[in-house]
Amino acid sequence: MNGTISAGETVRKHRLGHIPELRLGTDITDGRFPASCSMVNCNSDCCSGGVYADMAEYEQILLRADLVRSQMDPDQVTDSESWFEREVVEDADFPSGRAVGTEVYNDRCVFLDSRGQCVLQKAAAASGMDRYALKPFFCWIYPVTLNSGVLALDNPDFVDRPACCTHGEMGELTVFDVCPEELTLVLGEEGFQELRDAVRETGESLEPEKEENLPSPR
Repeated sequence: MNGTISAGETVRKHRLGHIPELRLGTDITDGRFPASCSMVNCNSDCCSGGVYADMAEYEQILLRADLVRSQMDPDQVTDSESWFEREVVEDADFPSGRAVGTEVYNDRCVFLDSRGQCVLQKAAAASGMDRYALKPFFCWIYPVTLNSGVLALDNPDFVDRPACCTHGEMGELTVFDVCPEELTLVLGEEGFQELRDAVRETGESLEPEKEENLPSPR
């Protein structure tokens, strides 16, 4: 990708084989975060509402149900038949084209423990698995998301957390500053660098030209 890129255009390099034409959302190019914003400040508020998992992810979690249970608190739901919603939805943003939501109990995702830690991530780590093996993809990339084939940022009204993930129109940082790991999971290293540079060049090209400091007319 050479030169500039604008919202609505196709992102050429990414890792999502099921979305051949990934388009760029306006909030990726224009969204801003406060200077103090960092993903290390996460308090897991964004996890409390649950997430949609691809059917392949759903099957992997159930396949390792005993491992997942071993990382749960005593008060968490250990019955694997109660971990997911009954309705399966059709959604082309997921590799299989189908997804299912995790259940929410006591105002938190069924997989979120009392310390705000994901037991799916803990289970993978405890067993020596790849860190991405069990936790759903859409959890890993938050607040980056996919919406009908558009690379976007999640609704800022979902969680009011300017310290870690809430974006707006004002701020010193871009999504490339705050979410490099999340974007790299979607785009790959080369795709991330390329898109960041193209968006940066677009922003510079749209800056108004500075007027010359001419003397005042007399």
